[in-house]
Amino acid sequence: MRRLTRWLVLLLLILASSVVGTAEEIRIPAEAALRGSVLIAERFEEWNGAEWVPLEFPAWPGDNGVRTSDWFTVRIEAHPGDVLILDPGEYTAQIWIFSPGITVMTASGSDKLATVLGTVEIDADGVTLERIGVTNSANPRDSGHGIEVNRVFVDSVTVRGCRSFENRWTGLHIVGARGRIRELRVEGCELVDNGMDGMDAITVDSLVIVGCTITGNGRDWSGGVGVRIKSLVLQIEMSDNVIENNRCADVHQND
Repeated sequence: MRRLTRWLVLLLLILASSVVGTAEEIRIPAEAALRGSVLIAERFEEWNGAEWVPLEFPAWPGDNGVRTSDWFTVRIEAHPGDVLILDPGEYTAQIWIFSPGITVMTASGSDKLATVLGTVEIDADGVTLERIGVTNSANPRDSGHGIEVNRVFVDSVTVRGCRSFENRWTGLHIVGARGRIRELRVEGCELVDNGMDGMDAITVDSLVIVGCTITGNGRDWSGGVGVRIKSLVLQIEMSDNVIENNRCADVHQND
């Protein structure tokens, strides 16, 4: 009941406005308790013919990588086309995005970002992450990566104007044992001072990195690089970037 109360209180604090068709702007005000394990999905339960049961979501560090929806501290319902807007500030949270076609962004009009002290994992297609900061909290159970893109579920994704910094491992990391990403766009981002790499890419048809600053990575690992391009990346576009002062190499491409 306590967990149910927490996420209900949060949802009551969310201000939905500017409805266009079925898409909504969903505002997360600074006073909302957005912390702990956060699930963003279209629905959380299904009818099994006798009762409503929680849906399962692949989210570390659960048994076999699976958690039921009632495990999460906070649940936010969002649908394709919705824009989830966070006020500037710090949020100690691990966020999983399972709603396709949504945008998660910092409210406009502020130079400060909404910064997640944890990991943001994108587990749905067509998501845009815009003007969000990500840096790991001190919790050793965190992923250690900043922004994660799960190639099992993602066909295309855009990360724009984000700052992924001082994470224990990689600033922007591809996860998933299988799958192929058609397009990964990284635009105007800062991927700086991460313990391992600034970002990596694997099994991507089109990798676009434009207007980014990727510096100071490899702080804690002698092999750390700015951009690590792994196998089966077919087309690469890199322009107007500052990629320098990374420990082992600025750009490393597998043979």
